[in-house]
Amino acid sequence: MPDPILADDTLAAIRAGDEALDRGLRGPAVELALLADAGLLSAPLPVDRGGRGWGTSADGAEPMLALLATLGGASLPLARIYEGHVNAIKLFLRYGDQDQQARVCAAVAAGSILGVWGAERDRPVTIDADGLLAGVKTFASGLGDVTHAIVTARVADGLRMVVIDATDAARGEIFDWDVDGMVGSRSGRFDCTGLPAGPADCLGAVDALFIEPDFNGGVWRLCACYAGAMERLARLTARQIDRTGSRDDPLAAHRLGHLAMEARGAVLWARSACLAVEALQASPAEAVTTTLFAREAIEQAATRLLALVERVNGTAMHRRGSEIGRLSRDLRLYLRQADLDGKLRVATAGWVVGEP
Repeated sequence: MPDPILADDTLAAIRAGDEALDRGLRGPAVELALLADAGLLSAPLPVDRGGRGWGTSADGAEPMLALLATLGGASLPLARIYEGHVNAIKLFLRYGDQDQQARVCAAVAAGSILGVWGAERDRPVTIDADGLLAGVKTFASGLGDVTHAIVTARVADGLRMVVIDATDAARGEIFDWDVDGMVGSRSGRFDCTGLPAGPADCLGAVDALFIEPDFNGGVWRLCACYAGAMERLARLTARQIDRTGSRDDPLAAHRLGHLAMEARGAVLWARSACLAVEALQASPAEAVTTTLFAREAIEQAATRLLALVERVNGTAMHRRGSEIGRLSRDLRLYLRQADLDGKLRVATAGWVVGEP
């Protein structure tokens, strides 16, 4: 990984605030303001638009990898919201017309926070005959902080991306976000009914969202967040081993070695996927295969790492206020993404087709 990408005091403040997020006492507005002050909300914008090109250009691949991993190790709920912000900016830059790109760059430079909301349950979002949205999005991360969101809407011939104003608090509710992890991501329901979905509001062509390598390949950003959390958990657990004075014990040394191996392996997988997609070190098909295998490998490594973390830390990690316990719960939930078996099938098919 590159040198630390967040100032020590900023990183410490984010870590200190994560307990309040976990208890549901507030949203991450304070932490997002810290990222804004550090110039990181605008970092994904192109250099000629006042940004740094992180996560949206080949040269910005590794800095964004490092930033997402750092945030993942400090606060996974914050990392989740920031990852969505980066994803939305990339979609605007890839599929937006000149006017849409100019407006979003200006909005982000002024402090707007973006999101991408695709999940839905009993009331799928559609576009009616009057060019208005109807339906509800679920797992809409960042409710109350995201100002503009890209939502998916079903049409006769596929799926459209529609840009909406997400600031109407009456449309969002988080009461069904009653979970034991990622509480601070505030991933609730948002009612899109009645919002405009005219030509100026739609982003790209029908089904543009699914163009590779950005669709499945974009999973590398989640991998970076996972890897950062895993490395933090490994280091915190290593400190616990040191505090007990058992580092020289053969069993403790064995556990420590496996903690380090799982964490470092996740970092390497995440970096491989990032460079394949963002630095164009592979064809689109190869980039997708690499990324989806990375995601699967990291999940399996995380499962092994979390078992070791539990074994070493015992009941102490289940106390309220435990950073290890909080980060473990958040990681377990964040790993639960949609259609994981389907993603593995896609990766395996790409690997088989690519055989010489």
